[in-house]
Amino acid sequence: MRISNAMVAENIKAYLFKHTEQLLKTQEQIGSGKRINRPSDDPIGMGQVLAYRKSIAKLDQYNSNITNAKFHIDTVEDILGGVTEMLMDAKRIASDLHPEMRSMLADQVATIREQVLQMANSRNNGNHVFSGDMTDTQPFVYDPVAGTYSYMGDHGTKDYSIGEGLNIGLEADGSKIFGDVFQILSDLEAELRNDNASGITNQLPLLETAIQRLNSTRAVNAGKHQRLVATEKYNSRFKVNAEELLSRTEDTDIAAAAIDLKIQQVAYESTLATAAKIVQPSLIDFLR
Repeated sequence: MRISNAMVAENIKAYLFKHTEQLLKTQEQIGSGKRINRPSDDPIGMGQVLAYRKSIAKLDQYNSNITNAKFHIDTVEDILGGVTEMLMDAKRIASDLHPEMRSMLADQVATIREQVLQMANSRNNGNHVFSGDMTDTQPFVYDPVAGTYSYMGDHGTKDYSIGEGLNIGLEADGSKIFGDVFQILSDLEAELRNDNASGITNQLPLLETAIQRLNSTRAVNAGKHQRLVATEKYNSRFKVNAEELLSRTEDTDIAAAAIDLKIQQVAYESTLATAAKIVQPSLIDFLR
């Protein structure tokens, strides 16, 4: 079978086209820094890349949730720490044995009660901290006519997803955290105004119970804060591993790619030089 110049030319064109594709692909890998720029570059590798990216995105979300949870705990700690100090002040007032000062001390207890109410109705990022899931609802409301305090929230918790299958719930039920602290302070104020020594003394164990309840919540939150910090570190380490695997799968080995590019350029130029000896110069000029 006689091989015509046209057949030779077609073979050369196909070979040059293949070399051109390889050159362009290698140049793209070097320019983008990515070995995989589209699914067709490596279908299996692209599947791995997408899986790694999904894992990294989830880890970022988990750590964002952890940041929010830690901020919530810090906010609650500031509030409950302040309330605890106020109740300790109320205890000192109830322990005072100077009857001539009880009217003034009653005024101080009334001020403490108002401050505690304000702190119990605190917000965090626009949401009420101690109203359970009803974050748009003010948790505690005072009825001046009846002289009573009502809890308007529910018994929900603040829940955060912090890892694959891991959730942490933070106490947000104001009625559970504060209990009957407002009633205790109201009673203490009334007994001070009535100059009732035994009634004043009776409030001491109730105040101590309220303080212990607050400290219990604070201790539980401290333990959860430590868990959040440990989980955050674990997620960060896992993210580093996922990013390394992603880089190995997706990124270009620049040094190796540069060598490949040089080899491909030499092969392309050699093909042109060889073709020039086989095919008429006019045809080669046309191919160029």
